[in-house]
Amino acid sequence: MKKFLFIILTLFLALPASALILQGNAEINAEVAREETFSNVNYALGPNEFKDYWTDPNHLANYSALKVGNNKVANRYLALFSDGTYGVRYMNDPYHNYYYDQNGKLFKVDVLNKPFNVYPHRSIAYNKYGAFKNATYVVSKDEQYLYDANKKLMGHWVDNACYDAQGNVLMLRKNAQ
Repeated sequence: MKKFLFIILTLFLALPASALILQGNAEINAEVAREETFSNVNYALGPNEFKDYWTDPNHLANYSALKVGNNKVANRYLALFSDGTYGVRYMNDPYHNYYYDQNGKLFKVDVLNKPFNVYPHRSIAYNKYGAFKNATYVVSKDEQYLYDANKKLMGHWVDNACYDAQGNVLMLRKNAQ
């Protein structure tokens, strides 16, 4: 039985990211997600929109918690990525995710069109000065399509792994709750 599950899992993970389709009442693939993602996008915000978050005020506590595998600290959820960067989502703010480098410097903010736990939703990422970086269509807690400014598929998150269009793993994460 273990061999059978291993073979099935291996075959599933070998599929290219663009071949993975969520099916149910509607079918979502990379093209459908792209259309939804870029409908009425705001490509720029004010240059000081995120100034209060340019440095993570809880950097030491957040990074220390993540290093020992803790994804929740006080009033916030955390996610650690395989490149050493991390994300912060405040419980009282379901419309933003803040991403910091290993030194606690902000490099990206996601602005969501719906609360993070309402699916599907769109997430537009801006740099710390409010310039458009990329866009994500969040199908579910476990699946997201990530696009660059030219609407090209950059990655397809399935569970805690991000795949390129050829099915290669680009990045891993220890997800927030």
